[in-house]
Amino acid sequence: MLFPIITLVKLLLYLNLFSWSFEDIVNLKSDGVVIIGRKLLTLFENKSFAAFWRIPYAEPPVDLLRFKPPKRFENPTEGVYDYSVLYEETCSTMCDEDCLHLNVYMPLSPNSTCISSVIVWIEETSGFHRPDFFIDENLVVVSVSYRTHILGFLNTEDNFALGNMGAKDILAALKWVRDNISTFNGDPAKVTVIGHGKGATLVASLLISSDADDLYTRVIIQSGSVLSPADYRSYSFEIANKLYWNLNGPFDKFNRTKLYDLLSKASTRKLVSASEDLFDSTEVRDNQRLINAFGPTVEKTRKHAFVHKLPINIYKSRMTNNNADVMMGYTNLESLYKLKGLAKNRKLLKYLNYNFQYLVTFEGAVDEYGSKRYRKILRKIMEFYFLNGTIGEQSLRRYAKYVSDQVIYPLIRQARLHAQVSCAKLYLYRFSFRGELNSAWISSVGNFNLSGATFGDEICYLFRCKSANDIYNSGVGSAERDFIKKITRLWSNFAKYGNPTPEAQLGNVHWDPFLDQFPFRALNLGPKIKMVDIPEQKRIEFWDELGQEFYPENEWKDEL
Repeated sequence: MLFPIITLVKLLLYLNLFSWSFEDIVNLKSDGVVIIGRKLLTLFENKSFAAFWRIPYAEPPVDLLRFKPPKRFENPTEGVYDYSVLYEETCSTMCDEDCLHLNVYMPLSPNSTCISSVIVWIEETSGFHRPDFFIDENLVVVSVSYRTHILGFLNTEDNFALGNMGAKDILAALKWVRDNISTFNGDPAKVTVIGHGKGATLVASLLISSDADDLYTRVIIQSGSVLSPADYRSYSFEIANKLYWNLNGPFDKFNRTKLYDLLSKASTRKLVSASEDLFDSTEVRDNQRLINAFGPTVEKTRKHAFVHKLPINIYKSRMTNNNADVMMGYTNLESLYKLKGLAKNRKLLKYLNYNFQYLVTFEGAVDEYGSKRYRKILRKIMEFYFLNGTIGEQSLRRYAKYVSDQVIYPLIRQARLHAQVSCAKLYLYRFSFRGELNSAWISSVGNFNLSGATFGDEICYLFRCKSANDIYNSGVGSAERDFIKKITRLWSNFAKYGNPTPEAQLGNVHWDPFLDQFPFRALNLGPKIKMVDIPEQKRIEFWDELGQEFYPENEWKDEL
């Protein structure tokens, strides 16, 4: 909630307690309200900017509002409100349900009338990211915390929990930006929403949600897609049963009324415990797809629904937001970070020959494990990805490509579908830069001798990551610093103009819009930034052909 009104005496005592000078404080005045922020300097260019942390954009979703859509927060009409203290908790930590807050960062320009384009960063994790590099590009940056996991995406298919509460939190935050960002010198007509991973799936979902159409101008989708087969599938009844067992014990017959009472009264810690690892490896095997127990879903009711049809069907009906500029992309080894154990002991790879359980990259019917059809599909996948259809100690890169296609194929598939229907431009990138700030790679496989990047490696080149403070403080290498400047310039140009490379601002780099035609082309963000025919082309064609042969739509559409 908002901080209470502070008297001048209390404010002076408060500032003295933290040993801050008045030079550290920024006051914004708007219609009788004084908003207090903290003055900071950017890492590289020492530009001044103001940070306003933990501003509420919706009522705390607690008690009767748990599992409910966000309730609008009424802005104060007068008083002094302090947003100058940093809180690093976000909803993703599940520590505090009162987490529907956002942070605003605004450049401090001598020209107080300077209006800036706005970037809205959808925080997926509790890691703290400062926007120094975007501030250097004179952008206003907003980071949004939203409900995740069970609190954000439980769908009971009735009024208890309609689903997509976390997605509706994002809509509420975007409405707050539309109504209030001008106070922070932001332009509400130039709002670009960025998401990564699960956050990217939600940002990609903005393109298929009619409730979101007028809340943004552009979107940037990093390593996520609405067409991931792990999301928008119906597991609601299975999830309800599993939660009931975990909260009540596996002995009583399922009772929906009792379940809802347990869900309403359980502590946050107990909810987290009860909702972890609901689906085991056998269930994933039998589905031939990863399962996201608490992700975006199709809502039963159309009224105030975030999404009320399957994403693929929305694309087929051309009911997407076709006027928004889109940038989307992936890292070349998206899922390498998952293979830490195999990277340390490559001998384990050989055992996959006897226990290889395949996953497919799209929606569709499931096959009985071990059936003739299952074995046929399995053999096709192994023969395509591995030499002689056999996995050996030298097959780690090939296996990493296979598991990475669970992210890459759905993303490119959405890019293709969106390019077919959109009136605006779509830009595709491929991130393969390897440097000191590839924190996901370093923490998972260390100095493993492969080139490229994995899931999340681009983030610390776009934002100043708390986890990389030692690297920043010791002096980022010239190659990394140059790359940071280039990539943030591309993202910033897109936010400002809808074109990442206007008037050759990055030398001879020109980013061509994506077209749904072979060969697919993308901007490769590696040691050299240039347009390329994507190396994943043959893998995309393989999954296209597999889908056409084994998963014709008339056989699977009723399975979803």
